[in-house]
Amino acid sequence: MAIINFSVPKQLEKRVDSTIKEKGFASKAEFFRFAAIHFMDVLTRPSRSVDDAYEIVMRQLTHIVQKKLRGKELPSLEDQMADFK
Repeated sequence: MAIINFSVPKQLEKRVDSTIKEKGFASKAEFFRFAAIHFMDVLTRPSRSVDDAYEIVMRQLTHIVQKKLRGKELPSLEDQMADFK
């Protein structure tokens, strides 16, 4: 395996360290390997249209709302917005 050395500014190092702790990476090397692979995957992936992105978000939102409500009835829109009048 090749060894690559490079410098990063202190502010980026702080963000990297925070992300490593938050996401559970074992080391900075593992983090940067993951970042490099993810970056290359994003570059080679065909770009999505706005409609495709909207469809994905709406499916996720629908799933979350259905899971949280589980058959419960929502108050009317007027009742929900009463505090904003």
